[in-house]
Amino acid sequence: MAKTQKRGQVIRREAQQMKVSAASAVKGAGRGARQVQVTLGDLIAAAFDTVGGEVKKVAQVMSSKDMAVATGKHIVFVG
Repeated sequence: MAKTQKRGQVIRREAQQMKVSAASAVKGAGRGARQVQVTLGDLIAAAFDTVGGEVKKVAQVMSSKDMAVATGKHIVFVG
């Protein structure tokens, strides 16, 4: 506790320590996010726009580990 003076008045300042657990900080982090439904065709079209017109590269992007983590599904192309 610290004391300061302002024009003859004594003001007491008390510091508050806020203990935030990691779990509650993470829980509040995703509040602004919203779920969007995307079809498989939308994902493939976006991959073609990003990579270009090469089918092999699109298949690599769609079946990558990062895409599986992002979508929650493992996409396999048979060709």
